[in-house]
Amino acid sequence: MQTRNIVLLIVAAVALAVVGFGGYFIGASGSRTTEPTAVTTTGGGARSYDSKPLNYSSIIADLKAQLAENPDDPDLVAQLGHAYFEQKRFDEAAVYYKKTIELTGGSADMYNDLGLSMHYQGNSAEGLGYIDRGIKENPYNQRIWLTKGFLLAYGMDDIEGARKAWEKAAALDPTSQIGKAASDYLSQVNSK
Repeated sequence: MQTRNIVLLIVAAVALAVVGFGGYFIGASGSRTTEPTAVTTTGGGARSYDSKPLNYSSIIADLKAQLAENPDDPDLVAQLGHAYFEQKRFDEAAVYYKKTIELTGGSADMYNDLGLSMHYQGNSAEGLGYIDRGIKENPYNQRIWLTKGFLLAYGMDDIEGARKAWEKAAALDPTSQIGKAASDYLSQVNSK
């Protein structure tokens, strides 16, 4: 039993690295870009990012100020949700992810992040509902299948369902980072 708990902790750590705190800002289209490290304003109000350590309080304040000027900008709304997610303020992240979905119609990546936010708030069943909606949006999104397996295994205690989701994630692209993580999950559960 102790070995199983250690394996579950290792698998959970890998999941956080791959599907959780991955360091991305999400555009309204659901595409992910490398996370900025610090926000600075250039002439004309444009934002640029440099390599200073992250100051999420400043990033959140800046995004809120921009949203005050343009409250329906889906990119800003999504970025604010992600900034809250990175701070593990999942309830606030979920609010902004839902608003982004309202503004854009949703994407697999946005449903993925909303599903994870709900899971980390202790509501894996609702999170899984969002994951399934994201899969309907794009059944070829490898990351959402990995997340589905994670929620099924660690939120719903459904190892067989998780295995199927991870098999799908691995099959979509076995050589990618996500495909390798899915294969790692599968080898963990198959070795039990």
